Amino acid sequence: MAMGEYTSEDESENEVNFTFDELQNAYEILYVEYENVCLKNKTLNKNAISMSNELEILKSENSKHISEIESLKNKNSFYMNEIDVLNVSSKLSIDFIEENDKLKIKIYALRKTFSKFSNSSDKLDNLLGLQRCVFDKAGLGYEEMKNVKHFKNFFVKKNEPQICCNYCGRLGHISTYCIFRNNLCYGKTRKIWVPKGTFVTNLKGPKFKWVPKA
Repeated sequence: MAMGEYTSEDESENEVNFTFDELQNAYEILYVEYENVCLKNKTLNKNAISMSNELEILKSENSKHISEIESLKNKNSFYMNEIDVLNVSSKLSIDFIEENDKLKIKIYALRKTFSKFSNSSDKLDNLLGLQRCVFDKAGLGYEEMKNVKHFKNFFVKKNEPQICCNYCGRLGHISTYCIFRNNLCYGKTRKIWVPKGTFVTNLKGPKFKWVPKA
């Protein structure tokens, strides 16, 4: 019984008596803190939602970037293949250029030899055209011969003016030496002038008949 009495006395001593106003003030303070905590919780929830949305957006952008990286890798492989092809073609073009230069050198040498042959043939044609003597070899690398007698060329036909007869119209003679005019056996024909393009059918003219005067 003594122990129970001591405990009740201690509890009565530890109890604190608050007034109604003090309790109401404490309640109001706690309520204000509660509202502040609720507002902070709402803002944190909003931030969490916005962060989750941003996270989804970043995930989608990351997937897009990954797909772009894959496409760039494919393009890179394609361009690498094209670079290899261009390297091979450049090597072939270099080989073709070297072959072209060699062929140009050969063509230049052939042109030189051909020009020698053509010049010698031209010189020979000139010598034949001049009708030189057989021993005159000037122009082919020999010294010019002096006191060489040039002969007349009898094989070239002269272009003499042609003579036309005014009586019979044939070439090779004139009217005074015409056989049709001088020889009676060939007979004579009368020539008249008519306009070009007309045909003369009756050279003697129309027949005349005597009719008694009325």
